Amino acid sequence: MERAEIKRIVDAHDWLWVNWWPALLELSPQQAHQEVGGSFASVFATAAHMVGAEKVWLERLLGNPEATFPPTPAQMKGLHENWQQLATRRQEWLTTTDLEAKISYRFSGGTATNRVAEIVLHFTSHAHFHRGQLASQFRLLGLKPPSAHYIGFFRL
Repeated sequence: MERAEIKRIVDAHDWLWVNWWPALLELSPQQAHQEVGGSFASVFATAAHMVGAEKVWLERLLGNPEATFPPTPAQMKGLHENWQQLATRRQEWLTTTDLEAKISYRFSGGTATNRVAEIVLHFTSHAHFHRGQLASQFRLLGLKPPSAHYIGFFRL
């Protein structure tokens, strides 16, 4: 894939986050942490997993094959600040990285190697999966989730 294509995928991914953050930040602490079920029990736990996973992948892409999940802040505002920092770092990294580079890293099942473009496609699809869970969790709380879809970024 070309740099421009990968950049558009990451830009769309970040656009989705930007469209979700206002709804996430409007949740009361009780709503954010209320157990409603899913892969992760609450909206906050799901969002924390998503941000943590993106942080791990960014660290791996930056040359830290031993990266592990960072500490989770207690509230959504702190999670948002963490995401803003990682999104900025990721955009900076994207301007200079070799998209064909192979990245080796450790994970719970051992070690693996992937091309940069494959990792970008993975962390964006991972977020799509969990964003669907966030939408369900919002509905279980009696709330309306944001209406932001990946294709919306690309519409002319």
